[in-house]
Amino acid sequence: MSSELENYLTVALKRLEKAYKEVLKTQGYTAEAERIKILTEIVKEQGNHENTGTAAR
Repeated sequence: MSSELENYLTVALKRLEKAYKEVLKTQGYTAEAERIKILTEIVKEQGNHENTGTAAR
């Protein structure tokens, strides 16, 4: 993964985590908070397994 893309995704992930904490603080654990947390976990997990190589075609 290119350095620029990796930096962008890291910043986006931090923004998601911040949004999750803010929703928890203001609204408590809601369906929206759960969705944000799930999205955060998916991004964390998939970022490590991203295949950025070119296609074989």
